[in-house]
Amino acid sequence: MKYMPFTWLNTAGITSHHMNKYKFWSLKVAYSLLLLVVIVCSSMTNPPDAHLRRADKAYANADFAEAAEYYQKVLEKDPKNIQALYRLGISWLELRDPRKAKLCLQKVYELDPRFGEKVIVNLAEALHQNYEFEEAKKYYQQEIYSTGRADWNYVEVIRKRIDECNAGIALLAQPSVAQVVNLGATVNSKDVEFVPVLTANDTVLLFTSHQAPEGPEKICISRKKDNKWQKSIEYLPADDKKLGHAIVTVSPNGALLYTYNAAVGLRSYDQTKGSWVNPKPMPIPLSQLANETSVHITEDGTFAFFSSDRPGGFGGLDLYVSQRFPDGTWSAAINLGASINTAHDEDAAFVDSKTKTLYFSSRGHNTMGGFDIFKSVMKDGGFQPAQNVGYPINSPHDDLYFTLDCNRTSAFFSSDRPGGMGALDIYQIVLLEK
Repeated sequence: MKYMPFTWLNTAGITSHHMNKYKFWSLKVAYSLLLLVVIVCSSMTNPPDAHLRRADKAYANADFAEAAEYYQKVLEKDPKNIQALYRLGISWLELRDPRKAKLCLQKVYELDPRFGEKVIVNLAEALHQNYEFEEAKKYYQQEIYSTGRADWNYVEVIRKRIDECNAGIALLAQPSVAQVVNLGATVNSKDVEFVPVLTANDTVLLFTSHQAPEGPEKICISRKKDNKWQKSIEYLPADDKKLGHAIVTVSPNGALLYTYNAAVGLRSYDQTKGSWVNPKPMPIPLSQLANETSVHITEDGTFAFFSSDRPGGFGGLDLYVSQRFPDGTWSAAINLGASINTAHDEDAAFVDSKTKTLYFSSRGHNTMGGFDIFKSVMKDGGFQPAQNVGYPINSPHDDLYFTLDCNRTSAFFSSDRPGGMGALDIYQIVLLEK
């Protein structure tokens, strides 16, 4: 369930609920090796100085903040150092600063067109993340032309990116549907915060926090006082401190708390005298020897909506529903079908029972990039085609784990968009009156 970097390298198929992010990292390995050959040949005639050595070490260790710091020092002495420019651009992409990434990668392309051909897709991604969709499309198309039919799967990935740019253009042309506000330092940090869960009439916020990329996950709590969220603290210690665990949801009656752990999957805790005890695995079919990463229980406790990559789905993670019988057992799971699920990933369901609306996150449909939040209304016994909830809730980045407050005047979600405090932050959505 850990949130990992390299968000700009994602392809079809994701994360865990918690984020096993699918990347097209593997598709870039060949390019990276080729670039490495160029770099090694160059360094034989121009031995790297201490700053370059330190920058390269930080880059290899995925410490992109330190890498960026030292590559900039290298460029102060040698503004045309292609290696430093390229890796600085990639570091800025990883640090979610697409504007700076674009400037570096454009310069690489201008200084050395042959080398620049290898970074076209990175430049396109920087433009894409910076909402420069039309310009990004030009470079994505150029990448397709240079690839040809040699790697058809990769071409399909790039075509999807073009589709995302087209969706972004269309979504930005629509009226704004909400204001999006970062919850600030009492909840968010330089690390990762995600999966907001509201309880106690929206006065308590539970969420997951961990140090990216390998720190243990922990469940935290923040309480609202004088209409402000207070400094968060750890809420439910994990059995395995090295791995930790992440919150998924709390049952409508507050009697059960659900968590996810990569080693054991979904579990439930019982509340006894104010404490959460007796962790036990979710029953079949909510847990079925596959990757079940999230679950949402409806307000009446009757239905469970969950994500799973079990065989027989549309691709990646799909959303399923199961009905609870009076004796506490669950019915066979039903796939929610083509109106909801795609060949990509669907995750993090939330159901508003009053309006019969399903909210979820998807990499498919008309996402503008990464995960977007979608909604679908149940009508005549089935779900209507999914609709993108629009900008600025969605972005070219990952936007997911949507949850409404009791009054349905605001909502909360997680996003790794630029301008946040860390790799993934929790935001509040203030819905605008129509």
